[in-house]
Amino acid sequence: MRKYLLRRAVFGVSTLVGVSLIIFVVLRILPGDPLVAMFGLEGFAKLAPGDRARIMEDLGLSDPLPVQYARWMRDIASGSLGRSFFRGDKVSELILHRGPLSAEIALVSMLISWLVGLPVGIVSAFRPNSLPDNVARSASILFLAIPGFWLGMLIVLATLFWFNYKAPLVVVHLWQDPWANLQLVVGPAVVLGLGQGAYIARMSRSCLLEVILEDYVRTARAKGLKEAFVVLRHALPNALLPVVTLSGILMGFVLGGSVAVEQAFGVPGLGRALVVAVIERDTIVVQNLVLLYAVIFVVINVAVDLSYAWLDPRIRYR
Repeated sequence: MRKYLLRRAVFGVSTLVGVSLIIFVVLRILPGDPLVAMFGLEGFAKLAPGDRARIMEDLGLSDPLPVQYARWMRDIASGSLGRSFFRGDKVSELILHRGPLSAEIALVSMLISWLVGLPVGIVSAFRPNSLPDNVARSASILFLAIPGFWLGMLIVLATLFWFNYKAPLVVVHLWQDPWANLQLVVGPAVVLGLGQGAYIARMSRSCLLEVILEDYVRTARAKGLKEAFVVLRHALPNALLPVVTLSGILMGFVLGGSVAVEQAFGVPGLGRALVVAVIERDTIVVQNLVLLYAVIFVVINVAVDLSYAWLDPRIRYR
C-alpha cells in the first residue's frame, strides 16, 4: 500500500506541475491586455506609455515568464497564493470565503446523483424492457442531453415569475444561517445531481445486467434467499466498482459544471469567481482556481482507487 501511495503521489505531483505550466502559458498567450480589462478602452488610451509600464511592473507582469512562474510557485508554497489584480485581496482568503459553498454544492450534488441514479439503475436492471425501465432510460437520456446551465436558468426564471422568489446573492455559510445557505446550495446541487444521476443510472443498470447472469447470483436465488438480499448483498457490491470509477470521473464534470451552474443561479462560489476573473483577465485568480480544481480532481481519483479494496476484498495494492 505504501509503495502504491508513493507512486500515485509522484504521478499526482507531476500531473499538477504539468497542469500549472499549461495554465501559466495559456493565460500569457491569450489575446487581450489586462490593463484594457482594468481601465477599459478609453481609460487605457488615456494612459501614458510610462504609466502603462509602471502599472505592469507593479503587477509583476513585466518580469520574464520564468520569474513570474517562480513567484507563483513561491506564493503557493507560502499559502498566500498571491493577490487579485483588481481588488488586491489574497486569493487564499477568496478560497476560504467562497470555497465551502462550492464544496457543499459538489458534495450534495454527488449525494443526489447516487440517491437518484442507483435506485433507478437497480429497478431498470431487474425489470428490463418494462414500463419503469423504459421511463427510467428516457429520463436518463433527457437529463444527459439538457445542459446544466440552461436548466439552471429555467429554474431561476420559473421561481422568479411564478413565486416571485429570489435566492440570496451573498455568501452565507452553513454555520451562519442554515436556511439561507440551503437556498443557495439546493438549486445548483439539484441541477448537477440530476445530470450526474443519469450517468449513474445507466452505468449501474448495465453493470447489474451483467452481474445478475453470473452463477453465484443464480446460486443465491436457488438457496431461497430473498430477492432484495440477493441484490444488495451479492450482486450490487460487484456491480459498484465501475459505478465508483464513473463517480470519480463525474466529479471532474461537477467541478467544471459548477462554473456555469453557479453563474446561472448567481451563487457566489468559486465557479462564479472563476468566471469573473476570466472576464477581468485576473490571471492570478484564474491560475490558482484552475490549479485548485486540478488538485481536487487528482485527490478524488486516488480516493476512488483506494475504495476498490473496501468494495472488493480480493483487490490488493502493492
